[in-house]
Amino acid sequence: MKRLSVCLIVKDEEELLPRCLDSVKNIADEIIIVDTGSTDRTKEIASFYTDLIFDYQWTNDFAAARNVSLQHATSKWILVMDADEYIAVDEHSQWNLFLDNEQPLGYLAYTLPVVNFTGDKEYQDEISTSPVTRLFPNFMGIYFERPIHEQLTRGAQGELYHKRIDLIIYHTGYQDQRVNEKNKHERNMQIFNDMKNNSQMSDYDWFTLGNQYRYVQDELQALECYEKAIEGTSATLAWYPHCLVGLIILNYKQDRLAESWKWTEYKLSEFPEYSEYYAIKGIHFETLGFYVEAAEQYRKAVEVAEARAAKRQEIWLVDPMYSFEMPVQQLVNVSFKINDNQQAIYWLSKLLNKNTRNPRVLLKLVEWLNHNEQPESIIHFLDQIYDKSNKSEADLLYKVSLGLGRKELVDYYEPHIDQENLLIEDHLRLGIVRHNHDTWLKYSGMIIGEDDKDIEQFWIQIAVGSLLWKDNSILRVAINSRRTEDEFKGLLSLIASIPSEGTGREALLTEYADDIFLIAKQLFILKQYDCFDQFIQATKTPKLVNQLANYFYGLNQVETAMSYYSVLLSQQQLDEVSLENLGFYHANHGYSTETVEFLEEAVRLQPKARHLYHTLIQHTSNDCKANFIEKFITEFPQFSSISFLNNYFQHEKKI
Repeated sequence: MKRLSVCLIVKDEEELLPRCLDSVKNIADEIIIVDTGSTDRTKEIASFYTDLIFDYQWTNDFAAARNVSLQHATSKWILVMDADEYIAVDEHSQWNLFLDNEQPLGYLAYTLPVVNFTGDKEYQDEISTSPVTRLFPNFMGIYFERPIHEQLTRGAQGELYHKRIDLIIYHTGYQDQRVNEKNKHERNMQIFNDMKNNSQMSDYDWFTLGNQYRYVQDELQALECYEKAIEGTSATLAWYPHCLVGLIILNYKQDRLAESWKWTEYKLSEFPEYSEYYAIKGIHFETLGFYVEAAEQYRKAVEVAEARAAKRQEIWLVDPMYSFEMPVQQLVNVSFKINDNQQAIYWLSKLLNKNTRNPRVLLKLVEWLNHNEQPESIIHFLDQIYDKSNKSEADLLYKVSLGLGRKELVDYYEPHIDQENLLIEDHLRLGIVRHNHDTWLKYSGMIIGEDDKDIEQFWIQIAVGSLLWKDNSILRVAINSRRTEDEFKGLLSLIASIPSEGTGREALLTEYADDIFLIAKQLFILKQYDCFDQFIQATKTPKLVNQLANYFYGLNQVETAMSYYSVLLSQQQLDEVSLENLGFYHANHGYSTETVEFLEEAVRLQPKARHLYHTLIQHTSNDCKANFIEKFITEFPQFSSISFLNNYFQHEKKI
């Protein structure tokens, strides 16, 4: 007997069908295609893989179409897939081991984790998982029911049991581009509306309808559906934790923290062996400014995941994000918030070791190191993680070093890169980093000559070079070029006018404050300190000084940051972010009077900044605690039922 039949229903899938069929052709004994009305090359492509292609007139019923495909299967096992799914070829040995050794039982089907890529691009880190029963024995009366998000059943033969296994299917069908191309939402909603009109909606159907709304970002409708689905539903059902976590996250995103905390404590707490419980608790603590408690929960999430991995158990309950990436990223943020820079860098390093190709993490880590360590130490650190003889890794490190303007790192990695991969903008940046005026002139002119060069960073580099060499020739060309967007012409005109003053200059400095900050930041990281000081004096506004102070503070350049903060404080020009940073800095160093001074003013300016109150109440005098607690309750009456918040308030009132 044949071992495996792979069954698909398809319509207009010429784009993704080859990937799907290529991924299963070496483990499938037969591939069965049921086409529901394709008008593209779907059937032609399928014919390269199988002769078992059958036409079926679509009736708005997925189960009916699936069952047609099952009728043609002749193998021992049946695997059901969609055209936008695939199996990793390097995991075929695991599939073969299971199919060869598992004994088929008529009452047992197998639930597999489907890894969903839900972003605009497949390579983005927007990933979720869902359990779907797709593998089952043939010739034992198992078939599909329900018109959408169809489910397997044995009908009158009795209950069909589901066993979770670790064989993985990868899915990209709900990426935004695919939803738009195929109008899946409209098609699915038509089926759901028919079911609602006929009173056919089960708890599971409400859950899947919630998923449908969530994929199209209609979160209020999704929330309503999840609430209907979970009411009275058994926690033992495979889809229950997915519905529960979805319900919690949507409540949280709608700022219904009391609801999201209630579901976390009363229901998600039934799954303490998984990371999701601790990571989501950490989110709530962090949101309300309980940073020490948040860090504790995030660490617990990582520990639980690592313990399960060591035992070769399934690591996550709903989403792999909660087992490592999310809690570790939050540990980075919380550690910086409480000025524990050593811990922040430790967790950043953990993130980078987990995914060395993540440019955002690498850039953040190296930028911090760039301002706090010598080049030799940075190189030694990176050599422990990366292999510079690997071209792709060397290219990544080179681009990051170039962006951060660290000449020593650029020189170290340059011999290991493929020079042909450098873009015009890389050469432009290289001219600035190496202080080569001729290179900067050459590639600035080339960028201005290209029609599509309207990205802000290109013009920032042109402005930086103009300031370094006091050369406005390129600025004048760019200002007069029809290819230069008007917004950049205004910025470049402002830079070209330095150091002169003129009417309306203050308004331009305010309009372009963010761009001016980026230029100033570049001058600083290039260690062009004289030029940096001159530029700041010529473009100084309260907004710019606040931005610089907060930038230096975030990089642990506390002495420099404090010099800017002092100027702002003397002129009463500290903005909300500066006040917050100063408040937490003094809190972390045990200066309660200063903590209260800065955070009280921050709360006055932004009373809805809910994360500030905990630290403010903690450090204020006993006589004032009740006043700030009352202010919080007045601003956030909807949070009054959050247990850990109430416990904290009660404790502080007793002091």
